Amino acid sequence: MASSTKKIIVNRDTCIGCNSCCIIDPETFELDTTEYKAKVIKQPQGDISENTKTAISACPVGAISIVDDN
Repeated sequence: MASSTKKIIVNRDTCIGCNSCCIIDPETFELDTTEYKAKVIKQPQGDISENTKTAISACPVGAISIVDDN
């Protein structure tokens, strides 16, 4: 059975640009200085780190999700 890869998605319509994900996990998230919305700058290369999971959970509007990338 093949393992599925995961992808992190930021819903930019929902994102309020609070920057919490970027502060918690700056290796994965960055604030787009044009739109003031979070964006993913590095997708996971295997398991999603606890730091990234914490950053996702910290989003006050639930704009970040993990999806299967198959």
